Amino acid sequence: MNIRPERGEDAAAIREVLTAAFSGTSEADLVERLRRDCDVVLSLVADDGGVCGYAGLPRLRVEDTQGTRDVAGLAPVAVMPERQRRGIGSALIREGHRLLAARGIPLVFVVGDPAYYSGFGYSVAAAVGFESAYSGPHFMARRLNESAPRQGKVRYPAAFNQLR
Repeated sequence: MNIRPERGEDAAAIREVLTAAFSGTSEADLVERLRRDCDVVLSLVADDGGVCGYAGLPRLRVEDTQGTRDVAGLAPVAVMPERQRRGIGSALIREGHRLLAARGIPLVFVVGDPAYYSGFGYSVAAAVGFESAYSGPHFMARRLNESAPRQGKVRYPAAFNQLR
């Protein structure tokens, strides 16, 4: 299996993965809005002769006393149902972190199950200093380097407005 950046011809297969994994089109529609608005920092697929997994890392912004800084989110991550629980999602997340760090992105946020995402270095405690529309017990952060802000207001792209 190969983890690689999304290519233009992957769009239909990514939509299929997202629709199957989430039993609906909300996440697939979100990804299409993020693409349209150029709010994707990184978009990865798991490819084993066909796309079987996807991880989107949209551009988020943190506003604090130092100004506005680009950071990232992890949303959505999906694997075809028949391929789940085989490490594909984990591989996508780890490669996403590696590539974001290489690009100098200092911080990643996720909204999800703390028991699962803590295994990738996310914590609720790391997100406590941040104000967000998603703040709460499932809002977590992972610092990718020491320059990561520790507080501020997290701004999600407009594409997320249709999810709430």
